Amino acid sequence: MGKNGKTLTCALWVAAILWMGLCLYLSWQPGSETANLSGALTKVVRRGLQLFGFDIDLDALHVLLRRNAHTGVFLVAGLLTFFALARSLPESAHADALAFGIAAAMCALLAVVAEVGKLWVPGRHLQWDETLLDVIGVICGVGIAWAVKFLWAGFHR
Repeated sequence: MGKNGKTLTCALWVAAILWMGLCLYLSWQPGSETANLSGALTKVVRRGLQLFGFDIDLDALHVLLRRNAHTGVFLVAGLLTFFALARSLPESAHADALAFGIAAAMCALLAVVAEVGKLWVPGRHLQWDETLLDVIGVICGVGIAWAVKFLWAGFHR
């Protein structure tokens, strides 16, 4: 791997670690702060949807966005972690499967830690259904990353 390859690998690890930190930061915000953030984002999204003629109930949109935020944030964690691992592991017939398994396990553990940590955060509480949404996001992110890598390799043979 040349200098550019090492730089890209390092950049992917930095991005993955920073994103994991963001996952923990968002999970461990006090209840009032997370409510303010999600409420403000919901209003922005609703205004954007209204520009296209969609008028959605603010409360319903808020619930939808909060649930899907779990999946989306952890999907990105899975993507970044898979790509960082896939570039770091030695080339072998099973390297991508190993990267898939390790990335999924690392990010699923992150999801559990993020959720359990809420026990000590004012205004937050542990919800295993949210952890399930996080893990679904992880599996989707790792799966998408694996598929992209597989297709990319197929196009460049």
